[in-house]
Amino acid sequence: MTLQLTERISGLGRLPILARLPEHTLERIAQSCAWRQYAPGEQILGYQDTSTDVSFLLAGKARAIIYSLEGKAVVFSDLRPGTMFGEIAAIDRKARSASIEALEPCTIASLSADQFEALMLAEPSVALATLRHVAADVRRLSERVFEFSTLAVQNRIHAELLRLARLAAPDGQSVRLDPAPKHADIASQVSTYREQVTREFSALTRQGLLEKDGTAIVLIDVERLARMVEEVRLEA
Repeated sequence: MTLQLTERISGLGRLPILARLPEHTLERIAQSCAWRQYAPGEQILGYQDTSTDVSFLLAGKARAIIYSLEGKAVVFSDLRPGTMFGEIAAIDRKARSASIEALEPCTIASLSADQFEALMLAEPSVALATLRHVAADVRRLSERVFEFSTLAVQNRIHAELLRLARLAAPDGQSVRLDPAPKHADIASQVSTYREQVTREFSALTRQGLLEKDGTAIVLIDVERLARMVEEVRLEA
């Protein structure tokens, strides 16, 4: 489905990275962007590709991922509407650091590296938002490295569930995740096997922290889960 210009402008205006720009600037960006649709399972960017466009996810869900030579998937993050990606290659003009795959039908708007650089130079709010976006990624990846280095598998699973809960409802004490995250996806996020995730979900259910609800799971006491994760981190 092709979006009309007004829909494109509206979509760009909802992006945190562009939220402070006036409508006439958003219109210029909308006209400069390349607009594409991707089907579930389709690759949006390839690991080690030499393309340097920066992209904005307007609709759908995508995943940042790398596959080992043996075919093992290493998942970095799931991308939701409003996310910018590809900015690292746009900034340093080097090969892509991960692949991006569509999990749902996705609408993507892209700018070339030169266009994005010019936008940052012309619009300080975009440059500042980009810095904050990159800083948040560095913090998130630093946290993941710490967890991989110090936490046992079951604790890494708890930390990943806590992250998903905070994304779904930052202040929620009981959080419903629908659809429930796949055990294989969590396993790839925390570098373990699906069977280990299944066993840990069963253990959390017995402890009264998790329950199934149709296609969803409910994290019954997010605060208690947060305390469990924090206690282990402090002991590490």
